[in-house]
Amino acid sequence: MKYYTRSEIVDMLEIDDLFLISLEREDIVLPDAPPESEGEYSERMLERVRVAQNLVRDLEVNLPGVAVIVRLREEMVGLRHHMESLLVKLGQKRGAS
Repeated sequence: MKYYTRSEIVDMLEIDDLFLISLEREDIVLPDAPPESEGEYSERMLERVRVAQNLVRDLEVNLPGVAVIVRLREEMVGLRHHMESLLVKLGQKRGAS
């Protein structure tokens, strides 16, 4: 798994370091890499920063709103994966009978 440093995220997304700090203060983004890795943030955290950037810049959502949207978005993705796995199991049961 790839992990990113703070400066890599800032450079890739062309954001201000203060924006990343504000996301951490709102618990939207947190360093989550294992201690032995070179980076601090996972792909998941990178995606959260990207989503937060779009919400703030394009839709003028404030950070508490971003926190709610990010959490609901991840729950929705988890539910979609669960539903897809149930559909696969249902298909296998129908194929077996």
